[in-house]
Amino acid sequence: MTRKPKQDGIAVADWINSYSPEIGGRPIPIRSYDISRSLAIDPQALYFVLGTSWSLRAFGSDGKSLWQREVPGEVWAVNISGDGRLVVAAYDDGTIRWHHPDDGRELLALQVLDDKKNWVLWTPEGFYAATPGAHGVLRWLVNRGPDEAADTVPVSAIPKLNRPDALPLILQERETARALGIADVAAARIDVKNVTGAAEAPGARLHVLAIGIKEYGDKAEALRLKFADKDAEDVANALLSTQGGKLNKLGGLYAQIVPQYLPNDQATRENIFTALDTMQRRMATSPSGQDMAVVMFSGHGAMIDGRLFLLPYGVNARTAASIKGSAIAADEFQQEIKKLATHGHVLVLLDACHSGAAAADGTGFAPNADLLRAAMASGNISVLTSSSAAEVSRENDDWKNGAFTKVLIEALGKDADENHDGMISMSELTTYIARRLPGLTGDKQHPGIEQRFQSNLFAAGL
Repeated sequence: MTRKPKQDGIAVADWINSYSPEIGGRPIPIRSYDISRSLAIDPQALYFVLGTSWSLRAFGSDGKSLWQREVPGEVWAVNISGDGRLVVAAYDDGTIRWHHPDDGRELLALQVLDDKKNWVLWTPEGFYAATPGAHGVLRWLVNRGPDEAADTVPVSAIPKLNRPDALPLILQERETARALGIADVAAARIDVKNVTGAAEAPGARLHVLAIGIKEYGDKAEALRLKFADKDAEDVANALLSTQGGKLNKLGGLYAQIVPQYLPNDQATRENIFTALDTMQRRMATSPSGQDMAVVMFSGHGAMIDGRLFLLPYGVNARTAASIKGSAIAADEFQQEIKKLATHGHVLVLLDACHSGAAAADGTGFAPNADLLRAAMASGNISVLTSSSAAEVSRENDDWKNGAFTKVLIEALGKDADENHDGMISMSELTTYIARRLPGLTGDKQHPGIEQRFQSNLFAAGL
């Protein structure tokens, strides 16, 4: 689905077919006789991209140049993806090209032929995919020196460059080598599966249970949150996309991704325990014992008479006593999590310390995040809570998420990959979240971290 480029939020003026575009009344520094043709402003208005006759350029919101790339033709249109991860430009040579927003480097190019039926897609390194009628379009230009005429070699003459399996991963990973590696691992798994006749490909599996409760039913109408259900869904989708689940059914780091999502009225006490039991039984079938489980709960928690509870849909919040009879005690939840941990690592994500939590009889019960985290951690189980001590978990209309979820999704991209090895380890994940969450919330929210294992958890690159 396409959308028009955002062109507000930064005061860029006189940029349409102009030699002298401006920002805030000051000239934007482009070369003499260059003509500004197109503009896109990033979704958070932190920078903008200007397409001109001779270049593709990015500028900060203050007008300072960030990067510049020479182009194959005039940039008649430019856009920035809604998540800010990609810059896409349309050139007068008929190509559409995707660029990295950090430095403008080209990631992928598309040429649709005049017949409107055939096309070719390629990376700067020459890896390509094409319809049958377009395989001969791409050619390497070979310079023979000043005394000989240049020569061309069709890219199709080099079989290893034909990689239709890897190209769908290029925009996900934003790096050719990483996309090729994921595709190669997946292809090897497919070969093993096909040759052996196994029902599943070999390798560790990622199991995901995302529970998100925004509305609690007619016995707890006051316990309403804005984005709890969306938070759980967004985290599940982020794990599916970054770990290869959407683009490759056999995954990248993981051979298979097995998701479960329980929003709102599906997140009853019974359904939650059923989902945990299903996850445990699936993990028990892993011959390697290398499976990874991620369990996220986004909703309200409670502390009543010294006991901690997670509140499922349908909880009776009329009195403290009725909550105890209809909620999920933290020790019950932990026992189910411990069963998962006998078959692999478990990462528990708890966003359950929101404000406004109270029973209808006036009993307040917001839990202490440190106690909640300590109640869940055990053995092979690492726990991240959205806040520490008595801090409140924050939601924001601008983010359309809770603060914890926003930072977690960022971490699943390259931001947490500090050593740039394409993997996000447990320490990299916790380090990023611990640094980023306080900065996002004005130092009002700090994650709670109970780390009980260290390993590479995820492939980087949302």
